[in-house]
Amino acid sequence: MAAENDTDPDTDSLRLTAEELAFLLSDPQSRADREERNARANRSRTERRRSDPAYAERLRNEDRLRQRRHRAKAAIGRPEREPEPPVPLPALSAADALRRLEAHLEAATTPQAAQLRRRPEALQRYAAAFELYRALSERGERPTRGALAAAFAARLGLTLTPSQIQKLRDQVEGFARTGGPWHAG
Repeated sequence: MAAENDTDPDTDSLRLTAEELAFLLSDPQSRADREERNARANRSRTERRRSDPAYAERLRNEDRLRQRRHRAKAAIGRPEREPEPPVPLPALSAADALRRLEAHLEAATTPQAAQLRRRPEALQRYAAAFELYRALSERGERPTRGALAAAFAARLGLTLTPSQIQKLRDQVEGFARTGGPWHAG
């Protein structure tokens, strides 16, 4: 004779989770209404973002802040990463760095090199980034994107986006690798 509080394994598989039960008991019309409200709100927000640059910037700033908080929360309990050392660069002027870069691109046969050869303003920017990177890394630390952006704004009057600064820093470090025009070896 089985005890009354024994559970039957066949009935355990039929039990629903709280989320499943809430889904089954919810009204399909209220779900459809909620989805329609959300879609209208998204369309309205998108239109306002297109027409109001200040609103769009505020949304971007809030999103960056939210991402920063999320990364900080995820980092709790983990040891801090050691700051990356700067890439060693030779002691060149911006003009010498530009000449080396141009010579390197003339010898290179990649599509990227061909594209850069046709963009002298980009080469000037890379040479300026080289000079600023070298000056900022004299403290023995890899220059941050913020420090590079501030240096571009202060010295050259150029305001660059974070992704443009990231690309410039990556390119400077890439050109400083072995075989690159700015290899310090």
